Amino acid sequence: MSTISQDLKERIVRSVNEDGLNQAATARRFAVAESTVSRTMRAYRERGTVAPLEFVPGRSPKLGDEHLAWLRARLKESPSLSTYELTPLFNKAFPDVAVHRSTVLRAVHRLALSLKRGPHLRRPGSRKS
Repeated sequence: MSTISQDLKERIVRSVNEDGLNQAATARRFAVAESTVSRTMRAYRERGTVAPLEFVPGRSPKLGDEHLAWLRARLKESPSLSTYELTPLFNKAFPDVAVHRSTVLRAVHRLALSLKRGPHLRRPGSRKS
């Protein structure tokens, strides 16, 4: 499905409202699907315009710079910490911002840090030792 131009949307609205054509005739006139005319007219009725909606960004990250600095410092002190170990420490340090383990994991990824255990931490006798 490709987008149609702003000009074509306005001509569709004029065709239905001013020229008095029904949606099927308007669709044939501009060689578009009837569903396109229907969606365009619904947008015009609901919003009074066929202009595109303004972009609204999503939710901002829950953790700020202070939290990220704390995570970076903990992982520098103890690089072998997992998110299962790190999350309770974080929630104890910042009780007002209680977070789930996945939030901590996303923050660690945003810091471009890795939680993979190095070769020095593998058990003797494991396949990769």
